[in-house]
Amino acid sequence: MKSLFYLAFLLIAITGCSSSSLKPQAATKHVQVHGHRGSRGTHPENTLSAFEEAVSSGADWVELDLVLSKDDVPVISHDATISVDLCLDARKKPLSRVIPIKTQTVKQLKTYDCGSVPNPVFPDQKPVLGQTFVTLEEVLVWAKNLPEKKVRFNIETKTSASQKQFEPNPRKFVDSIIRLLRKYHQIENSILQSFDFRTLTEARKMEPNLKLSALFGKPEPICKTTKDLGAVIASPNLSLVTKDMVKECHSLGVEIHPWTLNQESEWKSAISMGVDGIITDYPRKLTHFLISSAQR
Repeated sequence: MKSLFYLAFLLIAITGCSSSSLKPQAATKHVQVHGHRGSRGTHPENTLSAFEEAVSSGADWVELDLVLSKDDVPVISHDATISVDLCLDARKKPLSRVIPIKTQTVKQLKTYDCGSVPNPVFPDQKPVLGQTFVTLEEVLVWAKNLPEKKVRFNIETKTSASQKQFEPNPRKFVDSIIRLLRKYHQIENSILQSFDFRTLTEARKMEPNLKLSALFGKPEPICKTTKDLGAVIASPNLSLVTKDMVKECHSLGVEIHPWTLNQESEWKSAISMGVDGIITDYPRKLTHFLISSAQR
């Protein structure tokens, strides 16, 4: 009789332990990583070397900026002018004047060196010789030829220029981008983002399957504005993000991907508020942080 009692007790104990250990754990949220301008913190911004680093680091998205050249080719650049701080001319000399990109053909742009000058704002950034302006098509071809790697792009349209004659027509600009994304079958793997909502509106008309992201730099009804635009992502400056905003956006089916977070304290703050993605100049550091904190 005692043997039966002890056997029953043992079975209850084992069952109790097993059921406790098999309780489902709360699902860990995957926070998406956007490599800002590729990996600006470590490589010359918006160059192939920066994009290669972003992909190598495990970033979910390669973020880049586009402007139009004189021959109406989408060229990767954050500014409407050639940077006098980061680029050298064909003779490897500093630029003596501001040159709007819209006044240069792709062939002319290729003569500038935009990888040799260190960026003083990013002490970890190392110069990479031979880096110059690249076109969107060249980047799409590069991505297509990467062995066993799926590259996804977060493409920002830059339409602001110091002189109106250098500002691209929003419809023409977006059309040139969408044509290339279709050509290389990258519609499903791309986001189009902008502060200029005219380009998002045009993109929605032309290609409903292209994900849109609305960028914000000042307070406004972020969630409602994003939803009304037909965008699925709101991308505000981190200073604008609150836990209540994230909840509101999520209730409308809108994700929150703030910019540009480079410190661990910022990553922790954003994650605590429930954001869906983070745009950073240091995709490798952020990826490692998320893995160590079980967010990937």
